[in-house]
Amino acid sequence: MQQEPRRSIVEIGGKKYTIISDDNYLKQIRKRFEPKMVELFKTVAKDSEVILDIGANIGCTAILFGELAKQVYAFEPSQSTCYFLEKNVSHSGLKNITIQNIGLGAEAGEFTLTFSPANRSGGFVSNQTQINTGHVTETITICKLDQVIQSLNISKIDFIKIDVEGFEGQVLRGATQTLLTYQPVIVLELNHWCLNAFQRTSIPDFFDFLRSTFPILLAIDDSNYLNLHNEDESYTVMYYHILQGNFPNLLAAFDESKLEQFRKSYQHGFAPNGFRSYLRSIKRKIRL
Repeated sequence: MQQEPRRSIVEIGGKKYTIISDDNYLKQIRKRFEPKMVELFKTVAKDSEVILDIGANIGCTAILFGELAKQVYAFEPSQSTCYFLEKNVSHSGLKNITIQNIGLGAEAGEFTLTFSPANRSGGFVSNQTQINTGHVTETITICKLDQVIQSLNISKIDFIKIDVEGFEGQVLRGATQTLLTYQPVIVLELNHWCLNAFQRTSIPDFFDFLRSTFPILLAIDDSNYLNLHNEDESYTVMYYHILQGNFPNLLAAFDESKLEQFRKSYQHGFAPNGFRSYLRSIKRKIRL
């Protein structure tokens, strides 16, 4: 059942903003928006010329990026979610965020987005899995990023964030020329449930695809990271991500010099914390 829109004061990157939504997302983030993600984005995206926020949802990341970069392009395919994205960006007072009410993928066309009214951030596109009970659907437009970049006449891209519930590989397949031309730093979500259930993609296959695309590929867990081009470290990431929910984010890049601050701020290595991992897995199940 759809809820009435509610307002909340949320701290995003050290500043407070009025955020509105009609789902449970505001309850999940409480008063401070994902501090660990904020620190990661500040480390790798600060002082960017251009940032792409792919999967912008209701706008918390777009607002953060608006404080970090000269120009932000926020992509959100859901028309109803985009309504809140536009409202929240407008309320922020930031003038450097351009909103695109489209999705991005390997092929252009119309697709079905499925999501729970209680959790807009979990919307997914899949021709493999559908659920009707407790969910709603929207017809959305998906374009290839390569074509969008040409149409918007974007001449520089420093950083891309991708959080699209298992559709990350499709986004990248539609962005081959963009990646070659601009060689941005990318942070993308790793979610084996979404990859398996919605795209029929295993974690090993997903890693193989990413390794073939990016010469630098790291898996991040809190303030630690492992190298996915190293077989032993890749195995560790797969094990702890699938079984305990560790390593929810990946960092991909082409140029080591762009990661200098990241290497200084994050520790190469991983020491499993069973209780912490257990709590993380429970929280992930609750969000589903």
